[in-house]
Amino acid sequence: MKKLNMDSWREMFYEKIEEVKPQDNWDLKMQQNLDYNDLGPGWKKSLQERAFASFQCSWCQHFWASVQVVILFHMYRDLHRRKSCVKMRVFRQECYECSKGKLEEPDFKEESVQRVLENLVISIREKCYGEYVDHTQLSEVTVIGQHYGPHQSDHCEACRLGIHQRPKRSMYYGRPKDTVYHGTSKDTMPPVQLPSHNLPQDTICCVFCTICILIFIYMSSWIPQLVK
Repeated sequence: MKKLNMDSWREMFYEKIEEVKPQDNWDLKMQQNLDYNDLGPGWKKSLQERAFASFQCSWCQHFWASVQVVILFHMYRDLHRRKSCVKMRVFRQECYECSKGKLEEPDFKEESVQRVLENLVISIREKCYGEYVDHTQLSEVTVIGQHYGPHQSDHCEACRLGIHQRPKRSMYYGRPKDTVYHGTSKDTMPPVQLPSHNLPQDTICCVFCTICILIFIYMSSWIPQLVK
């Protein structure tokens, strides 16, 4: 399959942005030294962390695929000349089978590029035009028939730079709030119920009866004196 170059990205981007903003001219440029934290006046930032692409080591020829390819976009809308620009940086990954440590460029299929650009146009509408955007419209990564292992953070350029952050799972997500699980898996240990602060009904009755008896004894000691 022919590898997609920057001209292919740019052509698909032109088609998508023209559908929603035909009055403005947008350009897409690759800039591999784009800094995540260096944002000029008027520029907006968008980060996609779930793109799908494949890699091949140029030294040992090892092949791998990833659904966590990170792409950074800086977007600027020129209100006066109506000529706007998007700069993009695709973060690389290195082979984990050999020790050469060379960062390799990802190879995207057309379907993956289409999804990335659809999400980019949504970000432009939201951040550059101030439009309300339904985030359920964002395209999700879809990979059929293959399964991929955990993300190799030590071999990811974006992770090394502190840009790609893996989502944190809440320790109580999906569990009753009054239940605590010991260990690392709820399947290996039974749930332990936290003690309740509500007193049992039998205890309440005993306390009430005791108070009544004490009141009766106290009143009984005063009745003879009142009669005299």
